[in-house]
Formats: sequence, structure tokens, C-alpha cells
Amino acid sequence: METKTNAKKNLIQVVKFGLIGIANTAIDYLLFFVFFSLLNLDKNLAQVLATAIAMTNSYFFNRYWTFGKKGKVKVDEMWKFIIVNLVSMGVTILCLNLFSDVFHLYRFANQLLSAAGIGFQLTGDNAVLFCKVAAIPFSLAVNFLGNRLWVFGKQSKEECGEEKA
Repeated sequence: METKTNAKKNLIQVVKFGLIGIANTAIDYLLFFVFFSLLNLDKNLAQVLATAIAMTNSYFFNRYWTFGKKGKVKVDEMWKFIIVNLVSMGVTILCLNLFSDVFHLYRFANQLLSAAGIGFQLTGDNAVLFCKVAAIPFSLAVNFLGNRLWVFGKQSKEECGEEKA
């Protein structure tokens, strides 16, 4: 019985993290678009700014809703969260640059679009935005695992509703 309860709790946690992840990915992507395409910032700076804003939102929603933490924010938890998100941002920037500048992933997408008879081609800003989308799954995996296993993974007895002995 306990195993089913744990499995259900874990599934609910993954779904909550996923919903927040979708919202924060949308926030991150929208902000990246604004900073890169509308404000003409460098793609790496645009990513840093977008991540910083989305990360703040993500912390509070994941802390209180996804992982059910109670009480005040803990400094060590916040630092762990920031580290995980910085690593995740690094993965995004690495993938963005690899997909855009090294592998030219948009060229492969353009070949697929042409083969499918679609006249649209990814160029300029659209090519970079496409590569940003391709980077998302890699950063999300790092982010979830880091938060699940390290930042919010262990609850104290007090947080679980048990009293100290």
C-alpha cells in the first residue's frame, strides 16, 4: 500500500513540476524572444536575463506547490536552486550555440521543410529561435533531476509533519 502511495505522490510531483516547467519555459522563451528579437541583445545575454527571471518564478512555485515545502525560504536551499539553474542555463547556452553555430541544426530543419514541400525557411533570428527550442529538453532534464534529487529531495522531519525526538 505504501508503495502505491509513494508512486502516486511521485507522479503528482512530476506532473506539478511539468506544469510549472511548461509555464516557466514559456516565460523563458517569451523573454528570450523579447530580449533577443525585439531589444536586439546578444543571444547569450538574452538567455541569461530570461533565465534569471523565469528562475525566480520557478523557485517559489516549485518550493511551495510541487515539493510542498513549508516555512521560510532556506538560504542553503536557495543556493542549491540557483546552482542547479545556473547549470541548466549553461546547458541551454551550450546547446543553443552548438545547435546554432556548430551543427547548424536549422539547415537540417530547412531540408526537412523543403522535402515536405513547405516554402518556409529558418533564417536569421528564426534560426536561432528554432535552436533555442531544440535546447529546451536538455536543460529541462538537468533542471528536474537537480531539483528532485538535490534541492528539494530531502525533507526534514519537521517538514514531513513529524516532531523532533
